[in-house]
Amino acid sequence: MPFSTERIEAAVAEARAKGMEKGVKFEQSFDIAVNFRRKEMDTSKPENRLNQEVTIPYALYPPAKVCAFGDGEFAEKANAAGAERVVPKDEIPKMGEAKATKRSLAKTYDFFIASTDTMPLVGRYLGQALGTRGKMPKPYPPQADLKAVVGQYRRTVRVRMKNTPTFHVKVGHVKMGDKEIAENIAAVLRFVESKGHAGKVSSVIVKTTMGPPVQIGE
Repeated sequence: MPFSTERIEAAVAEARAKGMEKGVKFEQSFDIAVNFRRKEMDTSKPENRLNQEVTIPYALYPPAKVCAFGDGEFAEKANAAGAERVVPKDEIPKMGEAKATKRSLAKTYDFFIASTDTMPLVGRYLGQALGTRGKMPKPYPPQADLKAVVGQYRRTVRVRMKNTPTFHVKVGHVKMGDKEIAENIAAVLRFVESKGHAGKVSSVIVKTTMGPPVQIGE
């Protein structure tokens, strides 16, 4: 790091070509793996584990699914903004009573938002299911511009590192152009740099769903 845009775009083009070699019938996604040197990125220390949402320039396909918790004006705005599901306040305790329902909710939706008055209920009844996946919702007042909020989530990925010094994140789809995917990758790498970890990166790999990995060269 840092990687030039030209190098990133060339790697994306190569990954696309190799991903199509076996005649895959379905539309593939693009992912990157950012690998760190183990000695310099001790993930036994919580402060070294990246876990943050990162806004990228271009929305992914299919779009991220957003679920909202709230009533009244907030619910109306969430629906109008295109949230895939809006959960009324009185349904939250019922959802919390069924483990399968909580797990399904956390797995089905990529991001969650909530009205400020529902947050205590979300934390109490759904906190364990959402929190362990890094998906606890952000609270918003009724007057918030939820269209802008949901729109930004369509351009958001979650960078999450667990017990090994690496993370994987989706950055594109075959329907997108190589330059768009490359700019999404560049945004993720700028995030890593902003956290002071650029010098600890050992390699960055890009690949399609079924294709072989292609290393991005500096």
